[in-house]
Amino acid sequence: GRRSAELNVALNVGFAAVEQCFLNLSMSTTFPVSQLINLFLKSHRCTMNGTNYWNLYGNYFKEHIQTELARIGREAPAGGSTPSATMRTQCYDKFKEAYPDSYQDLLSMHEEAALLGLSTQTIAQHGQGFHKHY
Repeated sequence: GRRSAELNVALNVGFAAVEQCFLNLSMSTTFPVSQLINLFLKSHRCTMNGTNYWNLYGNYFKEHIQTELARIGREAPAGGSTPSATMRTQCYDKFKEAYPDSYQDLLSMHEEAALLGLSTQTIAQHGQGFHKHY
């Protein structure tokens, strides 16, 4: 059913307090709030969003092909051809083994950095966008 107005007020007050806690923790640790939330959810074994880390790894792999193929003792194919899906899967498995506790954060941060790099916004505009959401 629908939530009562009183319950909505209580939730808003509580959420504001939680948000302030994350902001304070962000300032004291220098971690972004989004990363802190992800760490919190992981530490409580909560499911995250429906992020497909294999797809994020595909983008990471393209930018770090030599390093990733070295994980499985291979080199990039001659002529710039794309390594097979089997090779990419083996590299992904080795990547996850190398960073068992942080591979999701690494891939998420890589994706965020790539998206920010494509942006035409200034640093000040990014800051305004950040403060708008946090």
